[in-house]
Amino acid sequence: MQLNVSVLALVLADPAAPPAEKGDAPEPGGVEVVRVKRDFGKPYVDLAIDAWTDAKKTRIERAQLWWVITSEQDRRKPLGPLVERMVKLKYHRNSSTSLTVTVTGDHKEFAFTVELGPDGKSHAYVAIDTDDGRHVPRCRTGSARLIAHRVLGLPVGLARIAVTCSDGSGAQVHGQVRHREA
Repeated sequence: MQLNVSVLALVLADPAAPPAEKGDAPEPGGVEVVRVKRDFGKPYVDLAIDAWTDAKKTRIERAQLWWVITSEQDRRKPLGPLVERMVKLKYHRNSSTSLTVTVTGDHKEFAFTVELGPDGKSHAYVAIDTDDGRHVPRCRTGSARLIAHRVLGLPVGLARIAVTCSDGSGAQVHGQVRHREA
């Protein structure tokens, strides 16, 4: 049986150590647009996508996915070279107010679109398949959880990303991020 290296790298990576280097600190002014909990690995480590806007809040300058060390006041830490070799990240600018963060691993590609609203606030949107079988092409993410595929209780692959989000009418829905086979 071939174990999936990308999820194992996420499990075995130790983002809480060593202490942060000077270049690890996030730039001031970033806002968390989505936090991704995990059902594997260290319970005090999450993932998050943060976004930075210009001073007038009319343009998204950049977005970044990274570790969040909850036991250290939500300290941010880059994913690191080991994880980035196993999980491919792509940042694509769609417009001045929209960026897509694509995460590819375990032969699956997941996309989070970070958009700047007219009120100057940034939010993450995903396409989902709801628990009741509907497809919602644009759902504003409230919470997300990375769910591992398991064999004999061990995480060996990425099964899905479960989300709670608001659809176009504002109704809260539950489902999983629709992925593309990569």
